[in-house]
Amino acid sequence: MKVLVTGASSLLGRSVALELAKRGDSVTCFQRSSSGTGLPDVRGDIRDGAALLAAASGHDALIHVAALVAPKAAWSEAYAVNVTGTLNAQRAAELCGRFVHISTPSVAFNDAPAVGADAEPASYEGRDVYARSKAVAERLVLQRSEVPTVVIRPHLVWGPGDTQLVGRIVSRAKRHRLIVPNHGRALVDTTYVDDAASAIVAALDHARAGTDAGNRAWVVTGADPRPVAELMSGILLAAGLPPTFRSVPVPVAALAGRVADRFWPGIEPPITHFAARQLSVAHWFDQRETQRVLDWSPRVSVDEGLERLALWFHNSR
Repeated sequence: MKVLVTGASSLLGRSVALELAKRGDSVTCFQRSSSGTGLPDVRGDIRDGAALLAAASGHDALIHVAALVAPKAAWSEAYAVNVTGTLNAQRAAELCGRFVHISTPSVAFNDAPAVGADAEPASYEGRDVYARSKAVAERLVLQRSEVPTVVIRPHLVWGPGDTQLVGRIVSRAKRHRLIVPNHGRALVDTTYVDDAASAIVAALDHARAGTDAGNRAWVVTGADPRPVAELMSGILLAAGLPPTFRSVPVPVAALAGRVADRFWPGIEPPITHFAARQLSVAHWFDQRETQRVLDWSPRVSVDEGLERLALWFHNSR
C-alpha cells in the first residue's frame, strides 16, 4: 500500500511512518521540515490544500497526524492548522481512498472524570484552543466522510524523544515550575508511542467499507492506568532528576491556570486551566471494544516504557 503521512517530523508521525515502512508499505512523509525517517519527504504546509493534493496523488491512503499542539496558541492559528489543515487532508484522502485522522480524547473533556469510558462525542467548546479546534475538526471529518474513515484518539502519547508530555515535565521540573493538583492522585491512562503507532496502522487496515471501525472515533491507550504522581516521578527518574514537584489544591491549580491563560507571555505557561482540571480528575478508558474492532492490543507497559525512556536519556547524555 502507498501511504501519505502528514506530520511525520513529530514523535507520533515519525513512529507511524516507520511502522508502515517496516511492514513493507511505501510511505511518503508530508511536513514543513525533514521527517528524519529516511523515507521520501515532501515538504509543505497542511494549510496549503493544493500542495497536499499534489502530494497525495498516486497514494492509496492518507494518515493525518499533523497538528498544532501549543497550549496557548492564537485561535486563528489553531483553527488554520487543526481545522482547515484537517479538511485539506480529508480532501486529499478522497484521492486516495482511505483516511485515518488522529484526534485526541480532549475533544470530549467536559470537566468531569472519565472512568472506564468509551469515546464520547467531540463536544468540547471551552477556552483551550487545541482541544476546541481538534473537536471542530473531528466533527467535520465524521460529518462529511466520502471515503472509508477512522478517527483515532491516542491518550497522552509519550516515549523517547517526546517533546510534549515528557519534554514539558522535564523542562518545568528543571525550572522548578512543575505543579501537580492534589498530590497527583488522579488515575490516568497513557499510551507508549510504539503502541499508539501500531494502533494507527491497525486503524488504516480497518478503514474500508463494511468494518465496525469505519466513520467512528476510537480512544486508544496502553490500558495501564497509573496515578499522575507515579507517572511524573517515573519520567523524572528516567531523566536523572529527583522525583519532586509541588502539589497544590485543585482550586488553587485551577485559579493559577486561569491567571496563566490570561497573563502569561508566550505559548508555554507552567500550567493552564484546562491542564489543571484534566490533571485533577481520573481519565482511563475501556479498551475492550477498541481492541476487538481494531484487532490490536498494546504491548508496552508503563514500567517497560520508563525503562526504555531511562535508557534513551542515558544514551543522550
